Amino acid sequence: MAQIAFDQPEAKGLTAKLANHAADLSFDELPDDIVSIAKCCFLDWLAVTLAAQDDPITKMLISEAKEQGGNRQATIIGDGLKTSVAQAALINGTVSHALDYDDVNLLMIGHPSVITFAAMLGPAERDGTSGRDFITAFVTGTEIGCRIGKQLMGESHYQKGWHMTGTAGTFAAAAAAGKILGLDPDTMTVAFGIAASQAAGLKANFGTMCKPLHAGKACQNGLFAASMAKRGWTSNREILECVQGFGDTQTNAFTPDLATDGLGERFLTRGMLFKYHAACYGTHAAIEAARVVRSTHGVTPDEIENVELHVPSGYFKMCNIREPRTGLEGKFSLRFTTAMGLLGEDTSSMDSYSVEKCTHPAVIAMRDRIKVVANDDLENDHAVADIILTKKNGSVVRQSGAVYEPETNQSRQWSRLTEKFNSLATPVIGADKAGQIVDNVGALQSLDDLQFISKLAVKEG
Repeated sequence: MAQIAFDQPEAKGLTAKLANHAADLSFDELPDDIVSIAKCCFLDWLAVTLAAQDDPITKMLISEAKEQGGNRQATIIGDGLKTSVAQAALINGTVSHALDYDDVNLLMIGHPSVITFAAMLGPAERDGTSGRDFITAFVTGTEIGCRIGKQLMGESHYQKGWHMTGTAGTFAAAAAAGKILGLDPDTMTVAFGIAASQAAGLKANFGTMCKPLHAGKACQNGLFAASMAKRGWTSNREILECVQGFGDTQTNAFTPDLATDGLGERFLTRGMLFKYHAACYGTHAAIEAARVVRSTHGVTPDEIENVELHVPSGYFKMCNIREPRTGLEGKFSLRFTTAMGLLGEDTSSMDSYSVEKCTHPAVIAMRDRIKVVANDDLENDHAVADIILTKKNGSVVRQSGAVYEPETNQSRQWSRLTEKFNSLATPVIGADKAGQIVDNVGALQSLDDLQFISKLAVKEG
């Protein structure tokens, strides 16, 4: 038995407790809204993965996979290449995060769908997993990602520079893949230990190709952890709570009571938030505020003297690239994305995040009028922003933005995400296949397997 690093009584047996929950969760325990949210997440994940088919990241990863070769076990979404489940997890996971257009959950401070679906889909396709089991595996992974994410590791882990999608995400992927592979509680505990030794991802790489790689490696490594645990690999079964374990080395604020609060009763999957701007979620509240300044207050670009943009101080380490030079950097620039909102540019379009747009004189002129100010007195510590805009005539316009409340009307959410899916997927796979995917994902819990969806999610030609 390992030495426990923490005094809290909830720390004892924490890894096993979370692993037991992951292994034992069944579809029949899932509330109806959680099933609906899972289907929304899958549809959105397919949309953003298909939309990234022409991204250089996709082409490089597929070229590498073709050179390496591999058993034809799983499908690469969009391209249609058949390769090993490990390669598919890496590629599908990375590509789905390439546009930074995928969902988030602030209870994790990360992106649950990109670290679960790609880890699950390959083995599910290979093994003939049912839609019910696929949904259950996704919820399992999301719950574990959130509970090991912000709930256990706290803001401290994230503010140190760790990308929670890569770190806690590896545990989430191990739980999701382990569920597909049918791991029992003891084996799932071992899988968590294996996952811990691979969990990584640095925020210093935000704005580069390495950020989406964090998601792909989490999927590949989590799947590896689950697969090797099933084969009999060994690991420390108290990896979260032990001395020199994950918590001891990665955070200054270990909170096992929050990690287990409401376990099995309170579903953190309800915290899923979907993106309607193709940029880092930390920029969305400011974009929304800027759009209101333009639409409701009627402020035109020529009237603007300067803008103060107040955001939580943590955003300075997440999305405050002052002078972005590339589209990727633009997605992590509060000044650039707010300028786009004030100019009336389409922030939902991938084409808006390009070298040309970042270097356009009108965008630079507006961007340079914006000063980002750290303000930890804002009502919420995430997904909020305040704009204080001074016009050339001396008048001041104030507008707040907030995007931290999940949608509770699942019918409305499905409708909005279907529209997003069609806009992103139809140019890649055609309207007929896009429509069939929407129908099949909508009936996911009734499907015998996922193979038909995998065949549909392949670009034409």
